[in-house]
Amino acid sequence: MRRLPTDASSSDAAEASGDWIAESAPRALAYARTLVRNEAVAEDLVQDCYQRLLAKADRYDLASDGARLLFKAITNACINRTQRRRPVLSLEQLHPEEKDGGACRDGTPLEKALLGELSDALDAALGELPVEQRAAVELHAMGHSAGDIAEALETTPGNVRVLLHRGRARLAERLKPYLES
Repeated sequence: MRRLPTDASSSDAAEASGDWIAESAPRALAYARTLVRNEAVAEDLVQDCYQRLLAKADRYDLASDGARLLFKAITNACINRTQRRRPVLSLEQLHPEEKDGGACRDGTPLEKALLGELSDALDAALGELPVEQRAAVELHAMGHSAGDIAEALETTPGNVRVLLHRGRARLAERLKPYLES
């Protein structure tokens, strides 16, 4: 990843920030989607977070700290939004291609049905988690360390481990029928 130029022309800076956005956008959108459970809202929140970060690009090294700052901003924006209004969870919100995660397209109808059922149960179980637990579980699943998650959620690494433990326990309990078979 290239470092954003500080003393170069504005076109070089725009190109470098465009590269950074193109590289980080898919993960940022996926993360926001898991928190707010609505693709359109997630896109709006991520775009707003990018705009705020790019407005202050002269203060930050987006190449090295941008992802951390972006995920922290997305987490805060999603928490703010979900605390204002309870999330609406329904199967209609899922796009058909997202229901099975794109996997098992050539599988048998039974495999497709089982995978779809498990995917729906997992989506519902994640949706029932409090937003802080869901954020911790999602960030951990994306490979972030407890320290990074703590910074994004503005808490301590110890509390992150508690959030992860409780989130995993709730998911395991909710998905017990699927895990036993």
